[in-house]
Amino acid sequence: QRESIILKVATDEPGRFFDVPLKKKLQNEKSEHKKVNRMFVFSDIEGNFKAMRTLLQGNGVIDKDLKWSFGDGHVVLTGDFVDRGDLVTEVLWFIYALEEQAKEAGGYVHFVLGNHEIMNMSDDLRYLNPKYIESAKLLNEHFMNLYGQNSELGRWLRTKNVAEKIGKFLFVHAGI
Repeated sequence: QRESIILKVATDEPGRFFDVPLKKKLQNEKSEHKKVNRMFVFSDIEGNFKAMRTLLQGNGVIDKDLKWSFGDGHVVLTGDFVDRGDLVTEVLWFIYALEEQAKEAGGYVHFVLGNHEIMNMSDDLRYLNPKYIESAKLLNEHFMNLYGQNSELGRWLRTKNVAEKIGKFLFVHAGI
């Protein structure tokens, strides 16, 4: 019944939301891809939804309704989309949703894990916005369980690579 679940997730703009249908199946990403015609590459959003939205809209990747408008282009996200900011979960759900929109249009979203994603999944929370520790406490959970192997976002993050090769380019966060 996963296909019937659609989440409504808030954006950085008060009262504005986007829909996130759950993926039918999660599977590990390929680490090597053929050359592509068009790429847009960026990193280090660190939970700043407004910065990500503005960057993607300003470069024609998404439209005003937050929908994929980059056709068969590829977006490469080279890590550190978590920590520090106060809209980390929203950023992750947006990437999750954008992946499917891109595929439907013949494009692709590559989400390469950075050190902050790895730190969070390894219980190193020193840069985590305190809001998330408080939220976990209110739910009577440890933060790790919110992004653990039993959560959709946790399972999804674990399908991502730390390096991807697209054509002749190797993408990693901050080097190996």
